[in-house]
Amino acid sequence: MQIKLNENIKKYRKSMNLTQEELAEAFGVTVGAVSKWESGSNVPDILTLMQLADFFSISVDVLLGYSMSSKNVKDISDRLDALLHEDKYDEAIAEAEKALVRYPGNFKILTSCADAYHIVSGVKDLKDYRDKAIELYESSLRYISQSDKPDQETFSIKYRIATLKGRDNPEESLKEFEKINYLGIADTNIANILRMTGRPEEAMETYTRVLVSILVKTLQFSTEMFMVLVSKDDTKAYKEACEIMDWYITIVDATSTDMSKNSYLSKMKIMGLVFKSLVLSCLKKDDEMKTCIDTALEIAKQYDKNPSNDFAGKIKFWHGSKDYHISLYDEFGVGAVAGIDNLFNMGPKVLPPKVIKKMEAALEYWNSVKEG
Repeated sequence: MQIKLNENIKKYRKSMNLTQEELAEAFGVTVGAVSKWESGSNVPDILTLMQLADFFSISVDVLLGYSMSSKNVKDISDRLDALLHEDKYDEAIAEAEKALVRYPGNFKILTSCADAYHIVSGVKDLKDYRDKAIELYESSLRYISQSDKPDQETFSIKYRIATLKGRDNPEESLKEFEKINYLGIADTNIANILRMTGRPEEAMETYTRVLVSILVKTLQFSTEMFMVLVSKDDTKAYKEACEIMDWYITIVDATSTDMSKNSYLSKMKIMGLVFKSLVLSCLKKDDEMKTCIDTALEIAKQYDKNPSNDFAGKIKFWHGSKDYHISLYDEFGVGAVAGIDNLFNMGPKVLPPKVIKKMEAALEYWNSVKEG
């Protein structure tokens, strides 16, 4: 076993942008003592060692550079998973308690045991288990440096803490979710808490934001997967790309209160129709291709008479306030007819030449009707 205490004291001191003098002052020792720790000519006593680990927010094991058997840790984690899947909850908790005694400063053990308490607390509705899970999750954050994916793990753990707090302290849970609500990822959780705490209007406002996010993400998913499929240049992939556009257009139609009212949904449907026309051209289904372009052009001309990217009151299940605005990065363009031109011109930049060749019929038809 190789101990790297001296190297680690120096490494973690520098990671905190501290000089030897500043670390010495923090611990009430001489600069010479710190220098000897880092050179390896002397070591801190056990109490100072524990204080150093706490100061650097790491475990003593990590500070020493000692790695316990990863196999043992994995075996314990796997054992906990198996017991939970077999509904052997009491055995799982007993196993977790033993593991925590053996490895109190191991990130994987702490999170695995916290997960066990979390799951069992839900099955048996035990507040003390929820509290224990929260305590273990919070402890695990002190050892996040042991994780291969610290940023992802930090978010995941904080998300689970917020979820657990929702059962007994919804207001505190709400605050926790708001802290980690990056790009609206916790909006649904926030809306649920608002609903449970008697704030239906605020809840519906948040649910509306979730709905708009779903629509925008559906557009992103559909178009990106479409591009991958058509790039494969085979009949099966072309057919699947066409089905994705049909699915996407169905969602747009089903969400609109009235497609004759101009909104961002109008542009979304136009994009779906244009993409579908391109793949129909690849499949040599010219009549269907022309129908898609004709429909897209009709919607685009109607849109350009009174352009509007507003969603308010134009999609089903809308419960946003009057001044509720959705900010969208609109690559499509201000004008819808011009936007279709942009879509046709985009192909050569992102698709293989052999695929673009097969889409020429759609482009030619578009150029023949767009001025009509």
